[in-house]
Amino acid sequence: MSFYKFLFIMTKKLINLHKNNSDKKSKGSFPGQHENEKVVLVVRKHLIILLPYFLHIALMCLLPILFYIFIVPFALPAFLEEPYSRLFVLLSIIYYGFIWIIIFTIWTDYYLDIWIVTNERILDIEQIGFFNRVVSELDLKRIQDITSSVHGLLPTIFGFGNIHIQTAAEERRFDLKLIPHPVTTRRQITKLYKAAREKDRFIFKGDE
Repeated sequence: MSFYKFLFIMTKKLINLHKNNSDKKSKGSFPGQHENEKVVLVVRKHLIILLPYFLHIALMCLLPILFYIFIVPFALPAFLEEPYSRLFVLLSIIYYGFIWIIIFTIWTDYYLDIWIVTNERILDIEQIGFFNRVVSELDLKRIQDITSSVHGLLPTIFGFGNIHIQTAAEERRFDLKLIPHPVTTRRQITKLYKAAREKDRFIFKGDE
């Protein structure tokens, strides 16, 4: 199996994985979902975080072209003629193949890093590379304090920021970083938290 055939198969599998995940999210379901648990929000980081990667990749894509225009004619003129010109094309194809792998990795890490907010809990799903995933969860009833913050010119213009959720003192803080519309999201989580606490009080009183 050639390198590019393998890359094509991996890309196709990832697209199918994304499609299946999107179908599941549209139905409001995910693996490990509790009975009567409803998905309220699915949150990813703001797309603006991909801008630095885009600029670096755009520069990397230009390098072979600039090298061929400004360096080859003066330092390596042999690469302008056969058979070395074919070698240059082959090396360029391999180079762009590695760039595609980098794009593939960046997009996978971005797309599969999500927070799922339900009427019972918050799930933090962090994708690390292709084969590692860390999942943390927080019961809404354990929230003690929730704040949102937007700092800086770009976050203010593009409307992204952080949400900090504090639980018991001995537990770590739960953070939703660089997400779009942090204030609106904080208000929605606060409403879900209050609803979960009211439901818990109602059940407790019913048991009495």
